[in-house]
Amino acid sequence: MVGASSSWSRALVQISPSTFSVIGIAIGIGVSVLGAAWGIYITGSILIGAIKAPRITSKNLIR
Repeated sequence: MVGASSSWSRALVQISPSTFSVIGIAIGIGVSVLGAAWGIYITGSILIGAIKAPRITSKNLIR
C-alpha cells in the first residue's frame, strides 16, 4: 500500500500547475453550461405550460 500512495503523490507533483488550472476552468465552464441548459429547460417547460393553461400568468413565473 505504501508504494501505491507514493506513486500517486509522485504523479501529482509532476503535473504542471497550469494543467490543474486548465482542468479547473474546464470543469467550471462545463458545470456552468449544464446549469444554464437546465434553467432554460425548466423555463421553457413552464412557458409551454402557461400557453396551454392561460390561468397561469407571467407574474407566477418570477419568484
